[in-house]
Amino acid sequence: MTGHIASRPLVVAYIEEICAHVRARDVHEDIKLELLGHLTERIEELMEAESLSEEEAIKAAVKQMGDAKQVGVGLNAAHKPKPEWSVIGIIAAMIGIALFTILFALPESTQVSTFIYSKVVFSIIGVLLLVVLYFANYRKLLKLSWPLYWVTILLMAFAQLYGPQINGSRQWILIGNVGFNIFSHSPYLLIIALAGILYRQKENAMPGASLGRYSQFIKGIKQLVTFILIPAYLYIGAPGLAQLIVYSFSLIILLILYRKLRFLWMSIATLATGVFLVLLNDLNPYRLHYIWQRIAGLWGQETNSNYQTVRSIEAIQSGGMWGQGLGAPYTRLPFSHSEMMYSYLVYSLGWVFGAAIALLILAFIVRIVRMGFKTNDFYGRGLVIGLCAVFGIRLFWNLLMCLGLLPIMGIELPFLHLSSVSVLEFALVGLMLSVYRRKDMVGCSATLQSSTPT
Repeated sequence: MTGHIASRPLVVAYIEEICAHVRARDVHEDIKLELLGHLTERIEELMEAESLSEEEAIKAAVKQMGDAKQVGVGLNAAHKPKPEWSVIGIIAAMIGIALFTILFALPESTQVSTFIYSKVVFSIIGVLLLVVLYFANYRKLLKLSWPLYWVTILLMAFAQLYGPQINGSRQWILIGNVGFNIFSHSPYLLIIALAGILYRQKENAMPGASLGRYSQFIKGIKQLVTFILIPAYLYIGAPGLAQLIVYSFSLIILLILYRKLRFLWMSIATLATGVFLVLLNDLNPYRLHYIWQRIAGLWGQETNSNYQTVRSIEAIQSGGMWGQGLGAPYTRLPFSHSEMMYSYLVYSLGWVFGAAIALLILAFIVRIVRMGFKTNDFYGRGLVIGLCAVFGIRLFWNLLMCLGLLPIMGIELPFLHLSSVSVLEFALVGLMLSVYRRKDMVGCSATLQSSTPT
């Protein structure tokens, strides 16, 4: 009877008028199905209980449903965009701290006009992209998941083969006089792609269907090569061990979220074995020794390998409660404008300021995770949680390595260290906010209920 009722002119006009007042077009189909279900149920009750004709029952049911405009306005309020003001406020605070830092807080040796100009330009571009992606429909990225993955992999391979060697590694791509570090960008890009790929796999899985053991084995091998061995080989060859750690951690979080538990354990075992074998057979005999020195340096006090860690702890301890003052020189701390920026900020502005930054970072991660689990769109949830894992490991690794609790790995502090990578980071915050903004605008067809381990 539902199909018959749906074609009646009065019902069609009523539902169309309601949908005309709902701005979120993505939910129109779900609203139509829900309204049609209620109307059909009410019409059947009226025809049976009051012996009305179908035409009379339709008129009575529509009247009982209420004024179409009022119903539409109410549904529009329920499905309108919802900004996450707490995250927006935290990002605004981080941008403010970053600009304050480059303008006033860094030592005089870094206060060069070109240095400041580039940082300000990066922040402006990043904020503009944040706003643009905030209003964009993130689900359009879903169909680009595989192209994004392979383009990122190819760019990483191109940088390793033909890119310039900078500080002993090949991670950069130059376009004229402009260069960007594709390996620093890659964890974000790969996780965006994998969120879509894993969602598609779960979406396309047929309920009750199962592959044979041979087919499962072949599928598993293909995924291990594609998602584990190829990225790991490129990261280690660059070398980019820090980015490999970030990518691996974020991938593990995504696999847990999508309940790919069998593949998770296979990935961990394959990754550990692959990294070990590649390091042992690497053409550079000093690389494994160098990595081991960085790790072992955490427990040694006299080795040259933990020089940065010792200088970082000294700077933090010398900061005191309120710091040594804006722009206070501290020549003993290397990379004070990049990966050791947090240590220098604590030195110049004090422990209270350092604690405030740490709390701000913790609040950002907590709010992003909470934001991700509030959306019913499983693809949007995968994007937010996966990207939050990338941000989280980078943020907390930088803080803990400055405090001497983790090895120095060249991981810079997101947001506060304004660079070309920061442009992407601000843009991705806009993408995550877009997921939350549209959480009540996405139809039920975008929701995956299945959570069966695979």
